[in-house]
Amino acid sequence: MQQISGARTLHRLIYCSRQRIAPHDLDHEVGEIIRASIRKNREVNLTGLLLVHQGYFVQSLEGPAEAVLTTYRRINDDPRHAECKVLSAGPAGAREFGDWNMCARGMSAADDAILRTLGQRETFTPESLSARAALRLLKTVRGIQSRTQLRAML
Repeated sequence: MQQISGARTLHRLIYCSRQRIAPHDLDHEVGEIIRASIRKNREVNLTGLLLVHQGYFVQSLEGPAEAVLTTYRRINDDPRHAECKVLSAGPAGAREFGDWNMCARGMSAADDAILRTLGQRETFTPESLSARAALRLLKTVRGIQSRTQLRAML
């Protein structure tokens, strides 16, 4: 249940950034980001999802406002990110990505139909996504991730 106090209100911030990581280092660096994020996010009650696609990061951060903003500032200062742009920020009624302190997912060529549906026809340009479309994209990726995890357990 959402708290009334600003510091305790659940907030969600969705941003995109360009990757400043050499393609041959991408898997290693994303792994490092996820390991550090899980540890730090558990401490401050943050959850989220990180999409890695065509030279971009698109990420949702959810939790207490102060923790969300502090984490975003840290990301903005991280040399692996360039051109950070907030796509959406504000109070949220419930967590969309509460299953993960942080989860990363890349999209394959087979997932391109999802991007076409969101108007990302030729080139992936997340900075042009509306707040609603960015959340929809990440929720769709969440669904793919959940189904993939279920298949792996069967």
